[in-house]
Amino acid sequence: MEQVDGYKMEIITGLYQKAPSEQKAMVQSLFGENAEYKYALYFQWYNVIHELGHGVMMFNAPSCPHPAEEEQLVNDFAVAYWRQFGEREKVEGLWDLVSQTVRKFHAPAEGVLGYMDYGKEKWGQEELNNFNNYGWFQFSSVLQALSSRRGLWEVLAEMGILKARALGEETFTYKVDGQMAYQVVKDGVRALKGLGVKLPRDIKVVLGDDVNCHRCQVERK
Repeated sequence: MEQVDGYKMEIITGLYQKAPSEQKAMVQSLFGENAEYKYALYFQWYNVIHELGHGVMMFNAPSCPHPAEEEQLVNDFAVAYWRQFGEREKVEGLWDLVSQTVRKFHAPAEGVLGYMDYGKEKWGQEELNNFNNYGWFQFSSVLQALSSRRGLWEVLAEMGILKARALGEETFTYKVDGQMAYQVVKDGVRALKGLGVKLPRDIKVVLGDDVNCHRCQVERK
């Protein structure tokens, strides 16, 4: 996509406070104590940058990898971004959250396939799109990203930004709640454009009422 400003982007994320009671109960069973805080940390802090990473791929990557491989790449990106710009205690909190939560899921297919082989084999099939199987795939991918310790400039190069500019040190701090997604994305767009990443001007955050709905949506204006 060359004419980036001919497009608009929405980062859509489900807000815990807006969710129906059965979805809140699901979040509580997954995250346990302090579920609302953990949900906001994961989805409105970490994951909105993951979703922004899909936008980075759309406007910068020279080719499209397999969708399962793109999920790993944007997780590598989001983890590297937060290691560069995030508060240390939040990054450590994310590690604790992900390493504990991934154990709540059961490895599908009796664990015969690793998460990436499973994701590539089942992508686009109904089997992958249930709560357990996709949750296992996604949290396994995030845990791998946290374990790999790839640097932001290395990941950006793989995403097609071969000459990312150097920036001075900066740490973005936030109060953890659902509303922080607006500022997280605003800061992320500013930082990435400062690095030389192509993104459209028209980018907004949409807070929905479905805790299962988190995506990057790009359309022509």
